[in-house]
Amino acid sequence: MEAKGDGEVESRAHVVQHIDDRPRRFPHVGAAWEQFEEGLAMFPWAADITFLSYLGELCELGRTSSYHTLGDGSIWRASASVSVDAPDDAESCAALVDFLHAALDTSTPTFGRIEWRNFNELTNLDAVLRRKKRTSRRESRRFLRGYAWATVCPAELAARLGGAAALESSGAFHRVLPLRAGGVLLQASDTLAGYTDQVMEQVFEALAPVLPQGEPHPDPAYPEMRFVPRDAAGVR
Repeated sequence: MEAKGDGEVESRAHVVQHIDDRPRRFPHVGAAWEQFEEGLAMFPWAADITFLSYLGELCELGRTSSYHTLGDGSIWRASASVSVDAPDDAESCAALVDFLHAALDTSTPTFGRIEWRNFNELTNLDAVLRRKKRTSRRESRRFLRGYAWATVCPAELAARLGGAAALESSGAFHRVLPLRAGGVLLQASDTLAGYTDQVMEQVFEALAPVLPQGEPHPDPAYPEMRFVPRDAAGVR
């Protein structure tokens, strides 16, 4: 997420029904929203929408995308990038978490997160533990794939941590929001700017029992990745 200014906004979108199909493009999605929704209703292999500002210079205001990460459709990924003008505003930050909670409340996700200035499919632990994304996804109900300012923990792992009540009483999280279909959404601090190294350390220790073991090492290719330089196995 990056802070951006206001400006005249345009949109672009596309839908790919099957993996080998050519994309169906919508250069101004607002004028063709019904057709775009029809494409989404067919659960396509991939879809995305981007909002751009043309005031002064080209700026990306927001982007969301989804696709099947495996050809058989067994694992599905959705992501969104939005502008953040006030990372220290508690009300705005709470709205981000509330949006993710509403989006996932009736699903059973294996993982989710909200991070600032890091829009990468690779999680922090995937990077510093050199875990393959495919391995990380397939083991996502055995090991939590990472931790961030806001982290979605699947039902199987939340149960191993004692459930929502135990996570709340740990004191490591600003908010613990259960998902109706299972799992919890964990907000580490009241704002994105408030996610300090000390707060991250508390999150790491609370989640260590379900994190993959291994000694983490910085990856020069991903300098933006934040992590605690400790093996989770030593905290269990």
